[in-house]
Amino acid sequence: MLAFKINKDETACEVSKCDKNVMGLVTIPDTYSGKAVVSIGKDAFNGCINMTDVIIPDSVERIGPRAFYHCAGLTSVVIPDSVKRAGESIFACCTSLKSAVLSKNMKITGDTAFRECTSLVSVTIPDGVKEIGTACFDTCTGLTSVTIPKSLTIDRGVFRGCIGLTSVTFQKGVKVIGPEAFFNCKRLTSITIPEGVEEIRVEAFARCTGLASVTIPKTVVKMDYRVFENCDKQLTINVLGLCEKPETWKRDWKGKCKCKVIWDFGGKNIVEE
Repeated sequence: MLAFKINKDETACEVSKCDKNVMGLVTIPDTYSGKAVVSIGKDAFNGCINMTDVIIPDSVERIGPRAFYHCAGLTSVVIPDSVKRAGESIFACCTSLKSAVLSKNMKITGDTAFRECTSLVSVTIPDGVKEIGTACFDTCTGLTSVTIPKSLTIDRGVFRGCIGLTSVTFQKGVKVIGPEAFFNCKRLTSITIPEGVEEIRVEAFARCTGLASVTIPKTVVKMDYRVFENCDKQLTINVLGLCEKPETWKRDWKGKCKCKVIWDFGGKNIVEE
């Protein structure tokens, strides 16, 4: 069922291939032929559409590009904390995947790791994860809520097109919200950005047409172009704790959004329609 490849110095091995006809639960062993299984190779399980569950052992440190791409029957995955590196599209197009738990030590170096996992409703990003690739959860339309750990820099388009997303919780300590991070998350109604966030980049909340309330703290020193592009006119943005409008914000930071901005200048509110 599983094929293995022993590395050049014959000290460890990786899962190189799985029989495409495999069904149900697949358990990856932690050793093969007396060698530790330390990686899952590129495309190893690609297209194993009848595999419903996989157990990844604590010996695995790397997951290669597209390792579980289009495993359409896979329903859940736990990536152990031993995993430190992973390639692009590792679980992309796993359309039955409902829950995912990431390794706290993992930096997803590749992009689109869970792209188009349309059944995904629960994802756990532990504190300790510092970076996840571009468009990691792009078009995960079933995802309804997410907590952003303090350790994470939110990259380009991480939650782009997550049209079911209604709740985002930022832990205090997040510093950067990347470009297009929540682009077209049209069911988000309110966002509170915590103190400590320093940068909100281009089109981070563009086309979030359901947004009615956003709170921005005084720590945001860089506001890029078109952050709220094409959000509806019902939106009210509260900017807290400033003495004056920051010169480091782009003039076009709201984009084509006819929203209300309430500037809290030392307790004296200035309303800008």
